[in-house]
Amino acid sequence: MLRAAARRVLPVGTRRALKRWLGLDHDVSSGCEILLNDVHPKLLLGWKDRRVAERQDTAFAPVLQQMREGRPREDFTALAAAVRLTGATDPLIVEVGCGSAWNAEVLTRLWNRPFRYIGMDYSPAMIALARRRDSKRPYLVGDATTLPLRDRSCDILLSGTILMHLLGYQAAIQESRRVARRWCIFHTVPVVTMRPTTILKKFAYGSAVVEIVFNADEFPSLLSNSGLRLRDVLNSLPHEYLNEVLGEPITARTYVCEIV
Repeated sequence: MLRAAARRVLPVGTRRALKRWLGLDHDVSSGCEILLNDVHPKLLLGWKDRRVAERQDTAFAPVLQQMREGRPREDFTALAAAVRLTGATDPLIVEVGCGSAWNAEVLTRLWNRPFRYIGMDYSPAMIALARRRDSKRPYLVGDATTLPLRDRSCDILLSGTILMHLLGYQAAIQESRRVARRWCIFHTVPVVTMRPTTILKKFAYGSAVVEIVFNADEFPSLLSNSGLRLRDVLNSLPHEYLNEVLGEPITARTYVCEIV
């Protein structure tokens, strides 16, 4: 009743603010706006919120179930295809930004080859959920821009849908190259063709966070400048919720790179 009445009488912006204040705004992504000034430090902490971790994990449950029933989402198939393109045999995969580690299950089901896996996220709440989901694999709390791993310590460094949430994305790319022996995969990177790389604020699962959309020509240059050779690009899950904000279609791509 309250929600129906609010839709009739309140402006959209007021309704969104009210939902956030009441803790009802749990949509995956909402309230997107371009940031023209300095980024508030609080925006860099949104993904550490325990409630965000729980809501994200809940949101992925039906998508994972669809995959188990033989209907995998586009980003899941792109990830499996990306790992397949490396030709690696029983690789050690380190996923940075693993969340609650759903991609470990994605690879188990869709790649269907032996692999070893370590998941890492800077959110302790995400890692707690990952350990609860799969207690047999190791999980670490760590920052993508300063990875707590030795040089050349894994076969494939998987950057799992995380660069778009990092102001220090250049450092994260360089750290990915440092840690990987041969392959780096940057999964589900949102790109545009007409505007430069753009920083936005959005609400993800009810918490304010940063989102970065990369220029499609600039991003490969970031990779090559970090000593990576682009081997293939796959289409991933579109980010259509940003189309109206940025004034052009947003595509998402998965980049398969080899160390030079």
